Amino acid sequence: MRESKKFAFDVSITFIASIISTMLGFCITILLGRYLGANSLGLYRMSSTLLWIITLVAAIGIPAAIVKYAAEVKGDREKLSQVISSGVLTSLISGIIFIATFYFLSGVFAQIFKMPELSFLLRILAFVFPFTLLSGILLAMFNGLREMKKYNIATIFQSFLLIFFTLVLFKFGFGVNGAVAAIVFSAIGDCALLMWFSRRHFVLTLKNYLSMTKKLTTFGFQIFGATIINQINYQADTIFIGYFLTAAHVGQYAVAVGLSRFFWLIPNAIQTITYPATSEYWIEDNQKALQKMIDKSMKYSTCLLFPIGIGVGVFAQDIIVFIFGDGFIDAVLPLKILIIGTIIQGSTIRVIGSSLAGVGRPDISLKLVLVSATINIVLNALLIPYYGIIGAAFTTTCSLLLNTVLGLFFIMKILGVNLDLKWNVKMGAITTIMLFLLYMLPESFICKICILTGYVLLIFIILLTKEDRSYFLELVRDTHSFLKKS
Repeated sequence: MRESKKFAFDVSITFIASIISTMLGFCITILLGRYLGANSLGLYRMSSTLLWIITLVAAIGIPAAIVKYAAEVKGDREKLSQVISSGVLTSLISGIIFIATFYFLSGVFAQIFKMPELSFLLRILAFVFPFTLLSGILLAMFNGLREMKKYNIATIFQSFLLIFFTLVLFKFGFGVNGAVAAIVFSAIGDCALLMWFSRRHFVLTLKNYLSMTKKLTTFGFQIFGATIINQINYQADTIFIGYFLTAAHVGQYAVAVGLSRFFWLIPNAIQTITYPATSEYWIEDNQKALQKMIDKSMKYSTCLLFPIGIGVGVFAQDIIVFIFGDGFIDAVLPLKILIIGTIIQGSTIRVIGSSLAGVGRPDISLKLVLVSATINIVLNALLIPYYGIIGAAFTTTCSLLLNTVLGLFFIMKILGVNLDLKWNVKMGAITTIMLFLLYMLPESFICKICILTGYVLLIFIILLTKEDRSYFLELVRDTHSFLKKS
């Protein structure tokens, strides 16, 4: 399989896995929201948010370093074994330490957010760390080696386990406690599968452990800084809502955030491949391939995200009421505001942002996210007490847009790539006309569908070349064949 076709093929199966995984995870949000209410959903959301942030701290960026170095040494099994062994042993040590740390801090977090029920949930989650961290190392290895079939099978498997254990425990009356316990059980099962998959890829060794660990942590710590601040940036709204408002408000906002971040499935799938691919092209000094990859990745993502995002925005109220009921109507306006930031960032910097780390400049990502996170935190602290979850949505969108502008500037400067301004002007013009028609014409369901259909056709005819259209059709056939064989 030629490189360009393999790249697109890897993206397609990663996207399929991501959408399956996300849909299964979102089912839990629906289950808790409809049957237990916004308060229980808010507790679940706060628990998972704190777990995610502390897991990033425990990992200290090593998985991202594993992706880079595994991609560089994938032809040398001995060096690969040293890289992976260092990551595995370090993650296990860190995981054991963080069991105790998270367990004993559970009461502190409960007091900070004025949610007494949170303490018990966090104590349950404390036992997940060794399994989550080890899984992160093994997933990073498969990502770096670009063995995306195993990577995606493991991703889907954990999601299936999560929904399975949640439903079983929910049926037996454990409620939100069972949903949180399901996170631990699914992590254990997924870790076991990844260990089975990886048994032939490396041999556990202590050779050069200290030097390799130093190498991984040196690079990883730069990634860690950017990642942890980035996640605080993305989770700051939820954390401040939990602090200033109530668990029910967190639950309302979780619905808006969950729906808005569906749009990141496509760019996240692409970025999973662009990161190791950028490392390969940069080492080989293949500027032509790098330029083409970045250009096509952003264009394709834009063509997919804008129609989907605008469509969800137009029918936001109908979607939320249908899925969650009238009790979540307050999530409609925050969702519309969040969509602006998520589709713009998703079609640009989220697709190629990891390329800076791929060329050995994670420090730039750290500086960029530090700027946007600072503004995000300040605005959240100022707006949420007065404007509630609407203020949180506005702040998050502003932060995403700022991060996008700064990120594109530095990617163009450091990687030496160019943006197709003519193409982007055309996309902007078509989108503006479509939005004007939606605003001016009668608000009927048929009329909205016709306008959105015309928008998609214009994008397909004007913005995609004949080669692009043929490429898509070929990719669909290849993906179908892959799924059929699997």
